[in-house]
Amino acid sequence: MQGTKIPFGKRDGMLFRAFEVENGLACGCICPGCHKPLNAANGGQKVIPHFRHGHSENCVSGFKDGVRRAAVALIAAQRRLTLPAFRHQISAMADSGRILSREVSVPETSATADTVERFVDLGDVIAHAVLTTGNRQLLVRIKVFSRAENKRYERLSNIEASSVEIDLSGLSLGQINDPLTFERAVLSDASTRSWIRSLRGEMRIKRAEAELATEVVHCNDQWELEQTPLRVIKEAKRVEQEARVAEHATALAAHRQTQLETAEAQRTAGILVKDELPALKRREELIVNQTLRAVREWGGKAEECSSCWLLSPPGSQFCLFCTSEANTSSIQLPKDIATTIHNRMRSSAKPDQSLQKAPTLLVHPDPFT
Repeated sequence: MQGTKIPFGKRDGMLFRAFEVENGLACGCICPGCHKPLNAANGGQKVIPHFRHGHSENCVSGFKDGVRRAAVALIAAQRRLTLPAFRHQISAMADSGRILSREVSVPETSATADTVERFVDLGDVIAHAVLTTGNRQLLVRIKVFSRAENKRYERLSNIEASSVEIDLSGLSLGQINDPLTFERAVLSDASTRSWIRSLRGEMRIKRAEAELATEVVHCNDQWELEQTPLRVIKEAKRVEQEARVAEHATALAAHRQTQLETAEAQRTAGILVKDELPALKRREELIVNQTLRAVREWGGKAEECSSCWLLSPPGSQFCLFCTSEANTSSIQLPKDIATTIHNRMRSSAKPDQSLQKAPTLLVHPDPFT
């Protein structure tokens, strides 16, 4: 909105719109910003009445100061102001991870002042209007341009008084020129005002925070009651798991010792002599032989190793042949396995996988015929 068109001219200490005074320099008005003579343009039908400088002036504050002073004059004359609604969300996390929240709100209200002071210097910031009721004060800032005023508002937020912004930067020249529209925008329009600081809102936030803290304590107590038996169960499972791990380690150590003794006996007996079969073919033969042994000697039941794929007798916790530390898996072989095992091996990946995972066997299965 900043430009050469100025909505208000000043005369005899009062502000006038262009259509309220004589046309041209006869209006007798001066610029609210630079105090130089203004020319009232109110004789046309298509152009919104406005003021412009009588002579070319490098004035950038006429528009801003005029609108701001007109707004403050309205507040001072009416001694009332609609205050915006206050809304704030607070939240806290309970020990369970649950997020508890409260909506703090104060509805839109109308404030009536005993006195209104204009353009009060608060030291490092100016309040364009200060409304006083009893021992309470409300600081008002009138925003005319859209640029941010973060530093000023930070200073206002440190003052122990409520403060509000009335944002008129979105008004057109036509809206400013319409007394009713301008008055509504200044005094009551909810869309033009927002809190810089609300002492009432802060008080309700503190109250809500105290209530929320109590609710968090209650939730934590309830959570603790629910977690105590679960912790007992969890601890029991941990102890049980540790016992299983220890038992597994003990059993594996004993098994490995037995394997080493068996391997030594096989070496002494000359069983571990290299044969002429390729490694893959030899491993396939071992898998087939152990499968047939399971059918004939173990009733089709066996323990299968997931590394070398060789079968061990039922009840074997570990593989009798390779160094796998994993438990074996109990299996029941199909009834036709004895007649189909060779065909199955032709399309099976087990021999390859066996060599990859267990290229060397610690103990070799007994020959099977």
